[in-house]
Amino acid sequence: MVCEDRTLSWAAVDERANRLATALLESGLRAGDRVVVCARNCLEWPEIVFGLAKAGLVLVPINTRLAVDEVAHALATVEPGAAIVHRDQSADLGEAFADPLLPALVIGGSELGRSYDTALTHGRATDPTPTDLRGADPRTLLFTSGTTGRPKAAIHSHEGMMLAALDHLVLTGGTHDDVCLAATPFFTAGGMMRTLNWTHLGQTMVVMPRFDEAAALDLVQRHQITTTIMVPTMLARVLDALTPDHDTSSLRLLGYGSAPVPTALAEEATERFGVPLFQQYGSTETGGLVTFLSPDHHRRALHGEDHLLTSCGVETPLAEIRIMAEPGVEAEAGALGEIAVRAPSVAHGYWGNPQAWEASTDDGWLLTGDVGRRDEEGLIYLVDRKNDMIVSGAFNVYPAEIERVLTSDPRVRLAAVIGVEDHDWGERPVAYVVPRQGADVDGLAEELRLLCRVQLAGYKQPREVHLRNDLPITAAGKILRRALREPTQVH
Repeated sequence: MVCEDRTLSWAAVDERANRLATALLESGLRAGDRVVVCARNCLEWPEIVFGLAKAGLVLVPINTRLAVDEVAHALATVEPGAAIVHRDQSADLGEAFADPLLPALVIGGSELGRSYDTALTHGRATDPTPTDLRGADPRTLLFTSGTTGRPKAAIHSHEGMMLAALDHLVLTGGTHDDVCLAATPFFTAGGMMRTLNWTHLGQTMVVMPRFDEAAALDLVQRHQITTTIMVPTMLARVLDALTPDHDTSSLRLLGYGSAPVPTALAEEATERFGVPLFQQYGSTETGGLVTFLSPDHHRRALHGEDHLLTSCGVETPLAEIRIMAEPGVEAEAGALGEIAVRAPSVAHGYWGNPQAWEASTDDGWLLTGDVGRRDEEGLIYLVDRKNDMIVSGAFNVYPAEIERVLTSDPRVRLAAVIGVEDHDWGERPVAYVVPRQGADVDGLAEELRLLCRVQLAGYKQPREVHLRNDLPITAAGKILRRALREPTQVH
């Protein structure tokens, strides 16, 4: 483990995990109690992940970018027995953790609670794993991103998360010698799975406290990073910062996921880094990846089958996927439907909200809310979120269709399309575009409208195209469309 100027061996992480586990149990917590963790990326995250698991406690990661009211909602949902908070977050969110009945350990120390390091010195370096701990017991509660409403806490088991880690390792061909860059937040589903994936083979993990494209390229060169996974917005920023002076020759594999990637961006990343790419698709509820677009698929795409870059791949070894035309009816090949998933990594429910979970499942299958299709080769294509669909003049319009046309222009880095209320059509598509650095944007908005006029049906064409310096995103890198729908964003 490496983070800034601190380094720990995995043996040291294991000992610290035991000390944390015993300290928490001796403070009065019992197996099954929830412990919320609100911390930026730091060296302590893996020992927290394993320490809580060893104690039979349930880890609840908290998004560090939430507002105090949102954190309060999360705490009220899971009713934690303790909190672990980083000093940086205690400054902004301390009010949410100030309940005197909620004991807190503070990484880096603050007046909010007891010092995390002090707690570790009082813990014992012995494994406290309960003899009756079962694989089906809850290990982690992962909050959904809240892109469509109040976040819900998905319940993930020990067994499910370990199987998801093995699924990932089989597909990516990880080795003990890999040096992996942790660029995305630990509090996400990807961050939790990354900890298990990379620890399983004793790989070196280099942690970025916060994402910065220049720092990421520096770390790749300094630590000879061999692999990492980024979200599209991160990948775009790294490519903007990449120069011939950067040495990225140590990279052997680059992954991306969490949101659809513009085809042009995937092509540019492949060409400029000169390494195979893979794409993974999953969600908070699936726990890990459930589809995988392999390096071989990417190589085929660069040799003429460019349509493959619009796919999210095929099922992983442990996942099953169906495209549902309607409840109980599977769609024909090529037809659109809702993506349904069955896998051992899928959550067991939403904590304290069985009604929402029942509405999200059908006979053991998770209904993801994503619209997609499957081709004759078995590849799955993610079209869009059901909730993001625009209904214009009684026709269904999927934003991703328009976004793919917009990002095909070499001057466009990222694009997002939303539906806004329209008196005549019910809704009309409106596009927000982030140009590439240095691109000539004079007349770009109108030219993009003309491009859409040529390539899209009339009802799919955006009536407005707005140029922006960036797009609102969640901490996990997903575009926050509801922020774009706020009246102040339309200008």
